[in-house]
Amino acid sequence: MSAKKVINAIKRHSKFLITSHIGLEGDALGSELALASLLKKLGRQAFVVNGDTTPSNLKFLPGKKKLYHRLIKPTFEAVFVVDCPNKHRIGPVLTLLDDHKPIINIDHHIGNKKFGKINWCDPKASSTGEMIYRLFELTQTKLDKKDALNLYTAILTDTGCFRYSNTTSAALLISSELLKFGIEPAKIYARIYENNSAQELTYLAKIISRMSFAANNKIAWVKINKTEFKRIKGKQELLDKVFDFARSINTVKVVIVFSQLNSRLVKLSFRSKKPIDVQRIALFFGGGGHKYASGCVIKGNIKEIEKRILRQVKRVTIGC
Repeated sequence: MSAKKVINAIKRHSKFLITSHIGLEGDALGSELALASLLKKLGRQAFVVNGDTTPSNLKFLPGKKKLYHRLIKPTFEAVFVVDCPNKHRIGPVLTLLDDHKPIINIDHHIGNKKFGKINWCDPKASSTGEMIYRLFELTQTKLDKKDALNLYTAILTDTGCFRYSNTTSAALLISSELLKFGIEPAKIYARIYENNSAQELTYLAKIISRMSFAANNKIAWVKINKTEFKRIKGKQELLDKVFDFARSINTVKVVIVFSQLNSRLVKLSFRSKKPIDVQRIALFFGGGGHKYASGCVIKGNIKEIEKRILRQVKRVTIGC
């Protein structure tokens, strides 16, 4: 069992660097903070270093003041990379790593590349947060209210508030146990999903108003320009609302958001309904993620990329 190898690595080393993927979200950040707490309770030192700043709707999470967002290089003996399917998605923090410091890879994505010396990858887990919860159990380490808040946030966000197909009985049972620490679901939901300004929602309305449809309304997509992307960067909850709106249309099977990062790079975000596997499309273009929620970044002209992606997505929607 790979979890045992993770525990043995914790016993062997005393100082750890913890990081995740670029584009931080609830599961990544919640898992990092909970893991850092676990290591400290086990008498280890832990430094959480991210290439991205903390999204505004997650700044309420306990322990985030100890996060480093600049590329400091603390002394460490091993690296935990959580909720990250491949090394390239680590982003700028990758420059801090070297071959002499073992990577411990903890993730639940189906397409994980198993890039660590130790790889604990469980696609059946709802989230990486669920796996970190199991580490607390396996090491017989007591959780506290702060740990519960971080882990509940990880599970809540990665299951789409318990709406996505990765919502399992295990995820619900763990969440039930976490609620016993006195965390408040309504307040957590409000901090994450009801934390937008009037101006941000005005941008959101403009984006939704430009939504296009194809393949007999099975595909919905929208393009976000550079200026709009800068305004909503770090506000994943706003993009989630775009996806929720499009997915609420009964004919829509696939939703695509094209975000222009700069003149050369376009970020693609996919969401789909069963049985369409958008992870395969994202993997084909060098990205990854979940079966029904994936993404990638492509170099090139946004109009040309739009044509290529729509052509590929139309193929997979035939017969659905």
